[in-house]
Formats: sequence, C-alpha cells, structure tokens
Amino acid sequence: MNRQTVVIVTDEPEFSAAVTRRWLAEKNVPSFILAETNCPSEVQSGNFDLAVVGGVATEVLDPVLETLKSTGKPVTHISRLKGCAAREVISIAEVQGWPDLLILVAHQILKRARIEADLVKLQDKCVQLEHQAALGRYILDVRHNLNNALTSILGNSDLILLDAPTLPAAQRSQVETIRNMTMRLNEIVRRFSSLQKEMQLIEQQTKKKPVEKSATAGA
Repeated sequence: MNRQTVVIVTDEPEFSAAVTRRWLAEKNVPSFILAETNCPSEVQSGNFDLAVVGGVATEVLDPVLETLKSTGKPVTHISRLKGCAAREVISIAEVQGWPDLLILVAHQILKRARIEADLVKLQDKCVQLEHQAALGRYILDVRHNLNNALTSILGNSDLILLDAPTLPAAQRSQVETIRNMTMRLNEIVRRFSSLQKEMQLIEQQTKKKPVEKSATAGA
C-alpha cells in the first residue's frame, strides 16, 4: 500500500514540529511535505492527500485556504480564533491536546481518501471488464458467421476434389490449397469456443462489482 502524503502549511517551525512529533508516535505514518505560506507552488499541484494548516498569520490565512481548497483535497485548519471556521475546511481549535484531536480526525480523513481511491480503481476495472465483455460478444458473433462461411468453402472444395482425377494439376493444387487454408482457419475459429466460458466469468465478475461498491459505500 502506498504511503499517503500530508502537507503541513505553516510559518512557524514549532507548529510543524508538534504535528510531525505527534504523528511519529502512530503506527502508520504518512509522508510529509513542509510548506510555508510564501511558497504556494508546493501545494497548488495537489500532490497530497491531506493539508494541515496552522501557525499562519490572519492576513494570509484566507488566500492559503483558498489555494488549498482549489486542489479538491481535504483541508484541516488548526485555528487560534474562536468561532472562526472557513467553509469546506475542517477547523480544530488550538487548545490543549489539539495534536491528539488532529491525528484522530486525520486518520478518518485519510481512511476515507484511501477507500475512495480504491473505489475509483474498482470502477475503472469494472469499465475495463465491460469493454472486454462487449469485445468478446462481438468476437463470438463474428465466429458464428465466419464458421458458416468456412463450412461452405470446405464443403464445396471437397466436392470439387471428388473429381480430382479429371482436374488439371494446377487447378487441383489451388483447390487443395484453399481446402487446407480453410481447415487451418476452422481450427483457429474453434479455439474461440473457450472464449464463451471466459465471457461468462467476466460477466459474473462485472455483476458482483455493484454489490461490492454498495457494501463499501455503506461501510
């Protein structure tokens, strides 16, 4: 499982030290990106799973939060201002024990992010299976039509070869070549018979995906 990434945006080294020190006491420790408010390029890319903001001057707080929110990633703000909570931002008051509360909230956020990422992968896999199923159905349909054509060619070539002694050598050789190539094609077409079993397995897996996704969403 890939390590998740937490970006800590602060202008106070003590704040980032408090966050990382508390997190290092946990079993699962994410990767950290330390960023100051004057380096927006480090967070604008959105290459993180959670942003933690704290120790930021009031006059630059709003622009920082807006930049982080624009990435679409969850943002947590450790606030020193009572009753001040930005929209779409999880605000935690900077009171005694705030690092413990931050870790508790962050664990839930990262867990949800991991589940959502897994769900996207499952959905992509489901789409891929559906495409494979559609392709398989098309191949089976082509196989049926091709098999009919090959049967006709093979039957007619056998009828012609019944009069092989009366045929010119060159013509007989051409008919035999047609028959041999038809036999080879017929053998290839027969190999598609195993495709039907694979198709049934793919369709069964595809039908199970909505059930799995519903169970995951319910959890």
